[in-house]
Amino acid sequence: MQDIRIGFGQINPVVGDFAANASQIKQQILQAANRCDLLVFGELALCGYPLGDLSYRSDIIHATEAALDDIVKFTAEPLIAELTVVIGHVAAAEERPESQVSYARAHNSATVVRGGQILGRYDKQRLPNYDVFDDWRNFVPGHSELIFEVNQRKVAVAICEDIWNTDAARSQALRDQGVELVVVPNGSPYTRDKMASRRMAARRFQNGFALAYANLSGGQDDLVFDGDSFLIDPSGSEIMRAGSTSGLWVDSLPIAEPEVNDAESLFRALVTGTRDYCAKTGQSKIILGLSGGIDSALSCAIACEAIGAENVLGVALPSRYSSEHSLSDAKALASALGCEFRVESIQDAHLVLERQLGLSGVAAENVQARVRAVILMGISNQENRLLLTTGNKSELAVGYSTIYGDSAGGFAPIKDVLKTDVWRLSRWYNEYQAREVIPTSSIEKAPSAELRPDQKDQDSLPDYELLDSVLALLIEQFMTVDEVVAAGFDRELVSEIDEMVRRSEWKRSQGAIGPKTTALSFGSGRRVPITTRFGKL
Repeated sequence: MQDIRIGFGQINPVVGDFAANASQIKQQILQAANRCDLLVFGELALCGYPLGDLSYRSDIIHATEAALDDIVKFTAEPLIAELTVVIGHVAAAEERPESQVSYARAHNSATVVRGGQILGRYDKQRLPNYDVFDDWRNFVPGHSELIFEVNQRKVAVAICEDIWNTDAARSQALRDQGVELVVVPNGSPYTRDKMASRRMAARRFQNGFALAYANLSGGQDDLVFDGDSFLIDPSGSEIMRAGSTSGLWVDSLPIAEPEVNDAESLFRALVTGTRDYCAKTGQSKIILGLSGGIDSALSCAIACEAIGAENVLGVALPSRYSSEHSLSDAKALASALGCEFRVESIQDAHLVLERQLGLSGVAAENVQARVRAVILMGISNQENRLLLTTGNKSELAVGYSTIYGDSAGGFAPIKDVLKTDVWRLSRWYNEYQAREVIPTSSIEKAPSAELRPDQKDQDSLPDYELLDSVLALLIEQFMTVDEVVAAGFDRELVSEIDEMVRRSEWKRSQGAIGPKTTALSFGSGRRVPITTRFGKL
């Protein structure tokens, strides 16, 4: 669209913080003056996304409308009066279709503003109701097009899901009306293949018009919005690409085919999710247990990147079963990262509880993890630090954790990262740093919880390469045991893993949130009953 200079306003909103969100929008509008003709912000940028059931509240709707009115007046300033702005927000709905049975009373909308005037409002038509999306529950669908002009060119609006499900009739209707550009505000969370799938969706929707895809940035609870706004011309060629960070984007990054499952993008998403969860919930310091193993090492690296090493405390919690290299590896990691490091032995407390309660076997093993949690939570309370739990997706899937022990914590940075990817990210991080930050021995040694002499994870679990391959099919592709077996895996193995996944649902239901990175994470997008017998059908 050479006749229209397009900019993307990638803001990092906080749900309900109208003043801060509006301030970001105003700042980027000012920065866009004389640099672009059309500035597009993301889905619900003004009120924050996702709103969830807050969309039912009249005070949220009215506060959004008041903030929007203030921005409309702001755009009358002479410096920016010629700039056309598209702003995502929630808006009151006058009626709801009879087919929609919910408490919804608002639209997911985008308003077009120029020179202190509203040119029109568009209400999202397709309301997704899958994975983490609850639009059909929370919003009333729209049914009308909005077409306006910029530099004598016809421009239409669609919002996120409106273009994800191909609607050839709608695309043709827009073309028949002479539309040359469709702007699409999005709240599109990061997953490892999302950069490619966004472009596929945009190109499928196109019908002779250009398309400007605008996204949010930053973390919100368990979602990470990775920016990546882009512009494609009428032929489907990408001609502009924004980065992942918040800010005004009017110049393009180098354009290349998006890489699926890129280690750097994944690591940055984990850092963003952790950083913004801390910032948006008022947490400035972090504590986590450092076992000398790979999971806690990667989690500590993420924490240090997120809020600064000076704000991170790693605590080694050795028992009589802990190896020397576990303590030395934890200390080496903390030294390489530059974070604070302490040692708090659990041996005395463990012995007292073991003797007092007469514990043996698994009960004696698990109480060690719970003693560690008590110590970590004590420091967390005393020093006002957020406790991270460092379990990975493989462990969470099969229940290889101690409830109220190593699963304790307020945030789980790698809960949607399989064990094999933990190793991959750790190796990448050392390459990225051009030095050994995460000790090689932590990466190469056999994983162990060290709750009994010579314990190894593979005493209880299949090899992680095999386990992760099966888990990806069972969880992320919704396959049955028979379907996984048909894909080439041993039936006894698959049945065992499937049973472990089902048996552990109660643990996951009590777990901390963490950044979503895959098509299906253990979080708000996966809703499975705790009590079932479907495995015995």
